Amino acid sequence: MALPSGDWRINANGFKGILHIAGVDAQGNVTGTLTMSGEPPNQLNNVAYWDDTSKKINFIRVIKATDPSTFQIYTGFFFPQDHTQPNGPAELTGFFEAFNGTGATAQRVLYGWVASTAQ
Repeated sequence: MALPSGDWRINANGFKGILHIAGVDAQGNVTGTLTMSGEPPNQLNNVAYWDDTSKKINFIRVIKATDPSTFQIYTGFFFPQDHTQPNGPAELTGFFEAFNGTGATAQRVLYGWVASTAQ
């Protein structure tokens, strides 16, 4: 099953927003946006990939383009909320790596995130 397009409600370490998946091309390039509450949209174009075999998504949240220490690198895995309904509501869950510009420290760089289809 391909990554479902549309809006996903995301919670990234307590910060909430919408992960909008516009589409995935044949090479696995994802287009869309990540919009955290109170922030402008982050474009996923050219910084997001979908691996359909492993059901894995990777993308970069670029908070301030001129400061790489604010970038966050997300990895997540897709699964249905109920295994008996593989085409029903779904989840993405995983972790993101943060750097000094977003409050991370050498002792803590990994944070959890989860997204649910907005159905």
